[in-house]
Amino acid sequence: MFAVYVTRGQDSHYWTEQYGTRSMLLSNSVVGSVEDLGAVYYNPGRLSLIKNKALLLSAKIYQMLGVKYKDITGEGTSSSSSNFGGVPSLLAGTFRIKKLPDHNFAYSFLVRGSADNRFTSRYDEDIPDSISDYLDFDGILSMKKKFKEEWAGLTWSYPIHPHVGIGLTTFFTTRYESAYTDLELDAYSDSGQVHIYENYKRYSYSNYGLVWKAGISMEYSRFRFGITVTTPTLSFYGDGTFDYRNVYTGIEDNPQPEYNIFHQSGIDLKYRSAWSVAGGLSATLFKGTINISGEYFGKVKYYTLLASDEFSDIITGEDHQFTLFNELNPVFNVGIGYDFKFNDKISTYLSYSTNNSAAISPGDNYDEDVFDLQASTFYANINNFGYGVVMNFNETNVTLGVTYAYAKFNMDRPVDFPYDTNTKVISDSEDCSEISWQRWRFIVGISIPFLKDVAQKMENNWEQKRKEKRGKKKDDN
Repeated sequence: MFAVYVTRGQDSHYWTEQYGTRSMLLSNSVVGSVEDLGAVYYNPGRLSLIKNKALLLSAKIYQMLGVKYKDITGEGTSSSSSNFGGVPSLLAGTFRIKKLPDHNFAYSFLVRGSADNRFTSRYDEDIPDSISDYLDFDGILSMKKKFKEEWAGLTWSYPIHPHVGIGLTTFFTTRYESAYTDLELDAYSDSGQVHIYENYKRYSYSNYGLVWKAGISMEYSRFRFGITVTTPTLSFYGDGTFDYRNVYTGIEDNPQPEYNIFHQSGIDLKYRSAWSVAGGLSATLFKGTINISGEYFGKVKYYTLLASDEFSDIITGEDHQFTLFNELNPVFNVGIGYDFKFNDKISTYLSYSTNNSAAISPGDNYDEDVFDLQASTFYANINNFGYGVVMNFNETNVTLGVTYAYAKFNMDRPVDFPYDTNTKVISDSEDCSEISWQRWRFIVGISIPFLKDVAQKMENNWEQKRKEKRGKKKDDN
């Protein structure tokens, strides 16, 4: 038949996004060697060591996302979906405070993660053996999961030594997430009876909080090092909503009907995220630089994000309560990249990184209770590759690059109407569909000499004012 499962999105992966053109081409392997304003995210300590802080080499990024479903409604059947569009990138800039000439400041806006996945499948052809007594059978499954998390940050960085910088970024975070599944099964039996089963469940929530990133960066000869620590989200406000509709007319083997409709909004939210520690280094090797980074994300213990009020089954009088829960495994991601300089005009980048899932897999013993929903449901690990070329034409840099990410996983297919008054599971774990997920991102960037000149003049003015202030202090003494 077709798949029944909570719609999956990249909600349990931490290395899905990259910030800055070079960081994308090097697949996040720049914790110790970031060279643009992506430092506000990867390592705030690097901000005070970057020579041209006023310029962020940004690029236009296009994304093609595709999902292929194999054996989605039975053996040998398949379908696919894809979409193409632009991807928001990092917006960042620097500013100065006159009374703190040796200190570096920056602002930033970035998308920490997003997804908008939809899927609809229909079964209206061959009648399954398990319900072969029906003269006609029709089923539709619609699913959607959407989330977006955005961060707005202020960064401070200070060089405690000509080759050592420290820094801290404070991010204000907003997160919105919603998901629903809507399953409708209709049948007409040879006895002239119409049987209907409809199950719709949806949740949504918004959360606002703060996250801090602290980093230290060091440079020595041909080497660069960096360490960054990220705090869990400190949530200060959040609420959510549940919607539920379960209508079942009953069939001959299970004549007990069901009728439940429930809605509640303004539910208090408890949102938690993982802490992490990242480290990276780079070394000049031959005509290029090798970059290696790794990041460990801690475990998030089982907790309840949302819990509805209790409500009663209209027919049986049984009490129910909706809960949205989450639990995340600790994960470790690693990235490695190499940028090779052919000559003064052409450089190339090649990289690979892991993007492991922190989601807890339900396993064979998972109780598919319709009143308990799991927030993080993408259990497959993602592999990411990057490649790009930077060309210098009369001081105008042109960047062309591509990244590719993919993952595969299985999901169950439903096999029948609910066949027991005490059983909500209508799928068979031995009857699975294979899902292939892949994402292409295409990068096109141009650095114009005029912008470089403006940025360099700003840097020169800052340095001149800093020297003048130091000289004035000496004269006063």
